[in-house]
Amino acid sequence: MTKHKDPLLEALKEGKSYTWTVPDGGDLASMREAIKHGQTLTMSPITDPGEIQVGDRVLVRWHKGDIFHLVGDIQGDQFLIVNSLGKVNGWVSAQDILGRVTAIVEPEPRPGVPTMLEQLEAAYHALVQLEQPAEDDVRRLFTIIDDLRWYANRIGAERWDKMPRSNKWSFAQNLWRLTKQAKKALAPVPNRMEYFIDCGKACVGLAGEIVALFDY
Repeated sequence: MTKHKDPLLEALKEGKSYTWTVPDGGDLASMREAIKHGQTLTMSPITDPGEIQVGDRVLVRWHKGDIFHLVGDIQGDQFLIVNSLGKVNGWVSAQDILGRVTAIVEPEPRPGVPTMLEQLEAAYHALVQLEQPAEDDVRRLFTIIDDLRWYANRIGAERWDKMPRSNKWSFAQNLWRLTKQAKKALAPVPNRMEYFIDCGKACVGLAGEIVALFDY
């Protein structure tokens, strides 16, 4: 069986930079204070160890693998590797640093929940104009807005941005992912209406789960 090659590692080995967007999902573990969902990062190979600075986000060879962490301190040709939560991993040499982030493009700012709901409703109206679906599908689509507004009120503004538990997205995070998706009206399947109805219903289900985790 052919081993899957990491495109980031392959690019760095070839002396090339690699750009990717931090995908939605999860809480980014120990690097959640240093990177955000939706950021577009460019990592470049190290051509001169002198360019490495304290605070750099770096890919480091660590034991038998590699980790994406921060440079916490520099002493001569040794670099202290830490995570964004303050945990110290240890010292490495420059040759163990495979690359460092050289550019960050911030994602579109996330608006407040009421604005997101308005944007989602407008995106659904645009989708209906585009697809001209059956009346039942239109009704199903717009019940998503009603349900999300209902859950938004139940969860309460003070908890919209709060994760109900580790690695479980907040209501605002889930709503923003759905809203961005609907605004683009891009679907990986031929029937866009069914796809966006399913995505919306999934978001409603997650809202119900959030209420249960908070309250029960």
